[in-house]
Amino acid sequence: MALKANYIPEYIFLYKKIYKYEFISNFFRKKFLISYQIYKKISFRKKTGGIIASFFKKKFYIKKIKINLTTFLLVLEGIEKPGNLGAILRTTEAAGIDAVLLCNNTIDIFNPNVIRSSLGAVFTNNLTIENSENIIFWLKKKKIKIISTSVKNNIKNIYNIYNIYNLKLEKKSLALVIGAESKGLSENWFKSSNIIIHIPMKGKIDSLNVSTSTAIILFEIIRQNYN
Repeated sequence: MALKANYIPEYIFLYKKIYKYEFISNFFRKKFLISYQIYKKISFRKKTGGIIASFFKKKFYIKKIKINLTTFLLVLEGIEKPGNLGAILRTTEAAGIDAVLLCNNTIDIFNPNVIRSSLGAVFTNNLTIENSENIIFWLKKKKIKIISTSVKNNIKNIYNIYNIYNLKLEKKSLALVIGAESKGLSENWFKSSNIIIHIPMKGKIDSLNVSTSTAIILFEIIRQNYN
């Protein structure tokens, strides 16, 4: 997945007793065969494929995101767990989201748990890391509609968005904003939002896992406005 996303490899380490396939790419000139002791020391998980790669990181810039009338962005504020971030990135890849903007981010996006839970979608997503104020300013400048989320019940129901805010007819690009499970979104997002929505829940638990909530809302907006 990293190669498909044009990440540039630096080194490849192979433990041949596990990795038994011939490496077909001539691009990997810096390949090293390593012992079991070294492999065990530098590998993150017990069950791996016998191959470890070192890649050069990419730099992400909000200004490089291309905007058109059907652009659909996801903004994540303060997501706390690598596994949740990875699961969300896997969902955004499946949904075809144009870009994911991370703000107040405390997670290394290349944390092994992000890579594992995203199934490599961390590489193929268009990712940008910025602070909330800069993202809000940029969204307003680009005239992108901001849809923020909340657990409060006295706001718009996600399943009624089509009736109250028909994005398909208006042909407006939009940004869905999701906050952390513990804190939710900061007040600046609510003040800057065009609409605030929630997922109606009938049980006694007041919130869903953030990756589950993101998947529900993303695909519901797509169903209502982009099909």
